[in-house]
Amino acid sequence: MPITRRATLTLAGSALAAPAIAQGTPGGDFPNRPLKMVIPFPPGGGSDILGRLLAQRMGEALGQPVVPENRSGAGGNIGTDAVAKAAPDGYTLVTVFNTVVVNQFVYRTLPFDLRRDLMPVAKVALAPTLIAGGPKLQAKDLREVVEITRRQPGLLNHGTPGLGTITHVSAELMDAMSGGRLTHVHYRGTGPAVTAAVSGEVELVSAPLSAVDELIKAGRLRALGSLAGQASPLMPGVPTVAEAAGLPGYAVDNWGAVLAPAGLPEPIRRKLEAAARQAVDTPEGRAALAARGIEASFAEGATLAHIIEEDSRRWEPVIRKADIRVE
Repeated sequence: MPITRRATLTLAGSALAAPAIAQGTPGGDFPNRPLKMVIPFPPGGGSDILGRLLAQRMGEALGQPVVPENRSGAGGNIGTDAVAKAAPDGYTLVTVFNTVVVNQFVYRTLPFDLRRDLMPVAKVALAPTLIAGGPKLQAKDLREVVEITRRQPGLLNHGTPGLGTITHVSAELMDAMSGGRLTHVHYRGTGPAVTAAVSGEVELVSAPLSAVDELIKAGRLRALGSLAGQASPLMPGVPTVAEAAGLPGYAVDNWGAVLAPAGLPEPIRRKLEAAARQAVDTPEGRAALAARGIEASFAEGATLAHIIEEDSRRWEPVIRKADIRVE
């Protein structure tokens, strides 16, 4: 069984921007050399796109290069663990999505504890994510999909980018809330899952907007509902799953964030938080993210700490009920 961790999360401060730091205080000359941004997934995906953009823009804000480094494997755990074990000096960061929360309960063991070994720097983005229907799907909308899953459990196949991914557990949450059941078919990544939906191998797929936008515009997939709690400005006309399926309270915000090793001095954490804000919470930052299919969504480290706690409470029972396990 996955171990429920209740260690206290190192809370981030709530400063809106970094104040001037006097020389002689911790981090007074920070940064005075290049930083590293670990991206715990392969090149080309949403984490890579966000991580590289953050590295560029945070480097500009800090006045030092931030060098992106892909360290993929084990659902993001290898790269995240490397940062958890790095020196807490502010020079090693990691870009994560909320898969990092889900992994606590999906993996039987982890080499790090999210809430003990990592410090929230800032939430920076939302990746608009939706459930879409392929040509094989006969249902006209998501409400009818839910009715079919209740009437004929397991009849409809739903493609996921892998066991225990956020899009997999988001569909398990829909099953749990609706009382229906989809058959979840796991592929090796978002691309193969989307291809399976387009070809008719599965009726449904959940995927980030960036992976399906052109296919929806071409009429090869139908956007049925946005997973988030609120409709995304990047997906005009697409209702939320809560609205489209008649499931009040359904919301899966696929957020992206920056974390650092626990024990980071607070003045340095505040400097990094301010750089993250400058990277995304400006007209230029929002436009740069939107051009890549990502929505800017900044929150301070303290708020991110609470989001991690809330998501942990939400996902643990869903994952336990569905008995999702990765060795």
